[in-house]
Amino acid sequence: MLVMSFNLRSDFILDINNRWINRKDIVKEILFKYNCDIIGVQELTNKMHKDLIEFTKDFNVIGKARSKKLFAERNDLIIPKKHSIEDHKTIWLSETPNKVGSQPWFSLYPRICTTAKLKLEDNTNIRVYNTHLDCLLPQARDYGIKKLSKFIESNYKEDKLPIIVMGDFNASPKSKVVKNFVNGKYFNKTFFAVQEKNTELYNKPTRAGFKGKENGYHIDYIFVSEELEIVDVDIITDSVNGKYPSDHFPLLADIRLKKS
Repeated sequence: MLVMSFNLRSDFILDINNRWINRKDIVKEILFKYNCDIIGVQELTNKMHKDLIEFTKDFNVIGKARSKKLFAERNDLIIPKKHSIEDHKTIWLSETPNKVGSQPWFSLYPRICTTAKLKLEDNTNIRVYNTHLDCLLPQARDYGIKKLSKFIESNYKEDKLPIIVMGDFNASPKSKVVKNFVNGKYFNKTFFAVQEKNTELYNKPTRAGFKGKENGYHIDYIFVSEELEIVDVDIITDSVNGKYPSDHFPLLADIRLKKS
């Protein structure tokens, strides 16, 4: 299965020529070019969500906004209609995970996770999570990953499915939050970043502004549980006439169930 994590960059007025209206056709081109089975996007506004639904007719776009504010972020999952969505849910990484807009006092914004239980066309059953951790404080990111881990643990006790976790973690590969997650500090299960298939990718940015520059930040991830095998991985740096679809590059991975 092909899996993509893609921070689409919200629609900010100060981005001027890089506002969503000037990028959405490039995003559409990338989504169709790579024809993924599972796509997790971050920083989606409600308007961007509607546009995605409009130009992805053969896909289901699922998720909820993190608050009732006009430009509130969504962490949607985009799933081709050839696959079956058994259930899906958006939770808040807070003490009240089912309360819209809830957040700890030290988090800059409410943070959410969208999950889906999928039955792929080839009958593979899998559980997917898509999130975006706090951009300001390590304390808030650590809190978010604890809440996410407990949510994953709760679902795993029920369905025992292979797991994919993706998103913008706003943290480097050597950060405490990433190490704690992959080592199972908050949930007794080990995860592997798809970048481990090609560790040279850690030296390349996944967030580099709109210029495609080589220096930037490596903060986007796809993690898999031990039931899954990483076949291939790459950071997609496609542009059209020098214009990039986002200030982040999509992370793309080919993943499959390990043979028993």
